[in-house]
Amino acid sequence: MKKFSLLILLISQSIFAQNILWEQVGLKVEEGKATYVLELIDDYYNSIKLPEGVSISLDAIWFKPEGFEATHYLSFSGSLEALAKLKDLRSGDAYDAYNGEINKFAKITSISSGSTINRWNVSKGNDPISQLWQWNVNDPEIFVTEFMKLVNGFPQEGYLSIGLISQGAGTNGESHYVYTTHKDYAAAISWGPKTKKQQESFVKFQQLTNPISSYLGTITMNRIKSWN
Repeated sequence: MKKFSLLILLISQSIFAQNILWEQVGLKVEEGKATYVLELIDDYYNSIKLPEGVSISLDAIWFKPEGFEATHYLSFSGSLEALAKLKDLRSGDAYDAYNGEINKFAKITSISSGSTINRWNVSKGNDPISQLWQWNVNDPEIFVTEFMKLVNGFPQEGYLSIGLISQGAGTNGESHYVYTTHKDYAAAISWGPKTKKQQESFVKFQQLTNPISSYLGTITMNRIKSWN
């Protein structure tokens, strides 16, 4: 219990030091209507002054686990203060009208939120291709510790983060995620350990975390537009 409490304290300190929290809305957009949805989102978020430090993005989902409904993710990220201010702006008559139009072409399949534990290569966060891995973790201390070791032996070229899913987890009990970006599609599909040392680091991570976690699948996305 003491170790777990210490882990939570360290995570909390890291989160507040980095000031990165997020909310993600899964959308199932009707076939052929993606352009209309983009226009509606673009018009609304260009009509308000976004709080400093907040970022909004719309991503098309290319590859996903079987049974996954969403075709797009609308994501909001930033500091706690910035997201709270944005939440206030996502209300009122104008927002209700915008939502009413969105609902004509898409339905919400999920709403989740969480926070990062650690991030690397922050300057590459706007790379156009991204991948999201999700796990149900029974022992966060082991999982996070071993992931930190993996990164040391398997450095990434794009943006990389590990974090917690705190609200809105799906039926599989998603609790932790790893998110990374790639400069293009070729970099995404060729991702993986390329040297013997990297392969050994990856295998060791799997061996030590498989007993205390369940891997739930990978989602690959393409950035359509961002507002920040």
